[in-house]
Amino acid sequence: METQSTEFPQFALLPVELRLAIWFYCLPRRIAQRDNPYVVQRFREEHKCWSVRPSLRNAAPPCIASVCRESRQVAMRWGKMVWQDYDWNLGPIWFQPQLDTYHLNFIPEAAWDYGWDINEMREIREFVINGLNWLDAFSLSLPAEYCFDFDLEMQDLSMMRYSPSIETKDDVVDEDLNIVYNEYAYFQSRPFTWVSLSATMAFITIHTKRRHAVASGLFGLLLDAPVQLVDFDDEQKIRAFRALFENDSSNRKRTKVIELFSLILSPIFRSRVQAWREKVDWLMMATAWVRAKKKWVNCIPFDDGNPLSAWNPTTEEHGDGQRVVFMRNEHENYENLFDNDNPWVIQAKKELPRVAPKILFMLCTDDCDVDGDVGMVPSVPHRFTRNDFFEVSGYEQL
Repeated sequence: METQSTEFPQFALLPVELRLAIWFYCLPRRIAQRDNPYVVQRFREEHKCWSVRPSLRNAAPPCIASVCRESRQVAMRWGKMVWQDYDWNLGPIWFQPQLDTYHLNFIPEAAWDYGWDINEMREIREFVINGLNWLDAFSLSLPAEYCFDFDLEMQDLSMMRYSPSIETKDDVVDEDLNIVYNEYAYFQSRPFTWVSLSATMAFITIHTKRRHAVASGLFGLLLDAPVQLVDFDDEQKIRAFRALFENDSSNRKRTKVIELFSLILSPIFRSRVQAWREKVDWLMMATAWVRAKKKWVNCIPFDDGNPLSAWNPTTEEHGDGQRVVFMRNEHENYENLFDNDNPWVIQAKKELPRVAPKILFMLCTDDCDVDGDVGMVPSVPHRFTRNDFFEVSGYEQL
């Protein structure tokens, strides 16, 4: 059998605009992460992954940047090396503002394990502000718990019943909600349809051989997009990731990952995520209602001048200006929902962003020992030294 040739010497004879289009097509569409993979011990142990190489590869310049001058120019036109100037970070990352999604890979548990005294709300605010302003990112992603609590293991019934609420008093608004549900309105004017927000409901590491990963096409054309976000209800694609995972016999000992796949493919998981999304949609609408009521910048104004008419049933304000609105109150058997026929609600639904539930997959092609032998994975230097704006020494080791 003849071996298929991987060479194409006629490429240089193609018109310039066609070559540039091909180089652009070769650029990875990444989930650029703000994270520190060195301290998330529980994920390492559960996924039996001891390598930091996937995160470093995801932060490196794309493969085509090292092919020739022409491909390098395409890479630098669409991307840039960014130094993250805060505590919780990987170091320099390559970021393509118009192509990538900027993801916050941070959970409080990791900071606690490391012994850091981190104000998580401050970290989230910096992430959102930098993503929208400094990095010009149109797509942001963060763990689901920062939008609203979600029990991945589906064992906490009280969390499932927990109803979102919003509290206001005079000009004071719940600061936690102000971060995720308000920050985007400070940077751009209406409508907000350009804002893309994603929430990761689960995280799965895929261990496999490089040749299998390349053949799957799940992690970029050139395997330089090792982190991917997938819609939580895209069963076909999730099953493709599971097939890649099952292709490696050593993964049979990664029982936690096997359980995660069974969980996210179950109908009960999808129904729980849908219930979570209803609560997040309510919070997005309720926070926009507060902005409009207080006539804050870039708010969606009330044409009839009566903010309370947006609710069904119409609610009344307390005399002292204080207001706590719950989506549902099971003890007193009432709901505070929005009137879908109200003009303000109709307009708000057209303009406000929706948080898209996702599953995050990360590729590791290192031979991580399923029995926990950390020493068998070749070490990679933690920090890199920039030679100029583009070059990062050390990435060739990846």
